[in-house]
Amino acid sequence: MKRLGLVFLVLTLVMCSSSNESSDVVETTTTLEAEGPSNNNETTTTATNAQDDTNIVESYTYDKEKMSPFTGLELSPEIWLKRPRRVIAFKVDNNLNARPQSGLQEADTVMEILVEGGMTRFLAFYMDKTSTYVGPIRSARPTDPNLVRPYGGILVVSGATAGLIPAIRELGVPVLEEVSAPTMFRIANRKAPHNLYADTELVREYIDTRGFLFNQDVNPLYDFGNDQSNWITGANRVTIKYSDFTTVIWKMDNDQYSRFIVDGYSPDEEAVAHNFITRDGYSDILKIPTVVVIQGPLYNDEVTTLPSVLTVGVGPVSIFHNGKYIEGTWRRNDITEPFEFLDNDQEKIEVPPSKQWIHILPLNGEIIWSEN
Repeated sequence: MKRLGLVFLVLTLVMCSSSNESSDVVETTTTLEAEGPSNNNETTTTATNAQDDTNIVESYTYDKEKMSPFTGLELSPEIWLKRPRRVIAFKVDNNLNARPQSGLQEADTVMEILVEGGMTRFLAFYMDKTSTYVGPIRSARPTDPNLVRPYGGILVVSGATAGLIPAIRELGVPVLEEVSAPTMFRIANRKAPHNLYADTELVREYIDTRGFLFNQDVNPLYDFGNDQSNWITGANRVTIKYSDFTTVIWKMDNDQYSRFIVDGYSPDEEAVAHNFITRDGYSDILKIPTVVVIQGPLYNDEVTTLPSVLTVGVGPVSIFHNGKYIEGTWRRNDITEPFEFLDNDQEKIEVPPSKQWIHILPLNGEIIWSEN
């Protein structure tokens, strides 16, 4: 069992060089060619077959027109031909009375963020994906605009603490609140405030008629690619502790991580499956191929005094995929920029193209992973 123990100085780029152990097993891959404009970013992986010394090249090209900026995967023509499409981020509740949530399993990507009381809430990003039932939708928090801004997104919330909505808008992030959005609706079988939901396409249609700023040039989350040659095995179980109240556990199940949670609501502090539920009542455990943990200093927001995590500057990042992991550094200079990931040799980390669940974790949080 290993525990992440990196300490970083905020806004100061500390370059650490260390030698990484390379795997003794060299995988043989085939050549993949992706169509796209010549100005797209291309990353190439070269592997050597130990028996015949034949170089086999696996290439990845990010095609902005045909691929998802949130997964790095190519979309079907019936999806990408609908572009340009706005990025919409729905703030989703994680209170016990909000579970099981809806729409997290359908989102392009999900970010999980610490809020007051040691609990977490989610940002469910929708661009190419759709859902008729996202929620429960709750109020904004100060960390939200810093995560939505790089992708030109619109933040959809129930409301916010006094003064926060104007502050978010000043950062260049449009906000849609319940009071100004007739497309949101409350359901009868849950009590307020855990009963506000939305249909992504009805919200999208409403936004399109209101003249909101439309950023059609959406940045990828970070660098995607197929080179995981320096990743290490031994991460079939990943435990992420936000606080004494909230711990998330991801367990490898075939080629995906299944989500479990231990928090102040859990009986006898036992891990319970974290499920989603659809509008027609189907329920199953949340699963994800790739888990990313971005850590930053915890501070109290000036406007609201609410706890927030700093996501501009430099900090540690840990990435988990298919039982393998890599540790490194994230950095970005401004909230308009996407994250950049570097390994301990200061080389760019290529995240496997797949659906992502991104934890925004305070530096005093804990990450523990193991083979079992």
